[in-house]
Amino acid sequence: MNTRVLPLGNTCTGSNGSVHAPVAVHSPAPVHSPAPVHAPALVQAPVTYGNRAPVVVYQQVAPTNSSSIVALVLGLISIISTFFLLGIVGIIFGHIARSQIKARGERGNGMAVAGLWLSYLSVLFWVAFWLIYFGVIALMIGAAITAGGGTVS
Repeated sequence: MNTRVLPLGNTCTGSNGSVHAPVAVHSPAPVHSPAPVHAPALVQAPVTYGNRAPVVVYQQVAPTNSSSIVALVLGLISIISTFFLLGIVGIIFGHIARSQIKARGERGNGMAVAGLWLSYLSVLFWVAFWLIYFGVIALMIGAAITAGGGTVS
């Protein structure tokens, strides 16, 4: 049975006689070493210490920015409904989320960008739609006035 001494002073013994690499040992690597160091290849297997259960190491994940979620939801609602004012609020939340993500190192940048795109597109679409709609109505009224003799009574 092979035994390997870990940098922390613990020993790691494999159940089938093989040596397992440590999972969560953090040791600083030298910047410039005089001779190349040949380390053994890391094995993707759980580490067992004697008869104890394998050690599982969890890495904490950065939280997702809630403003980016709000920006995405508001962008989706504004693009499928006629309430384009939600798109303006989504644009504000998207820019707030991008600045918070850069400052805090949170996740959610993709959602913030998607929310910004959807919000900008929905605002542009609905503003253009209503301008064309009222423009056509104004042209019809103007055409009716000119066809009827040019006076409004």
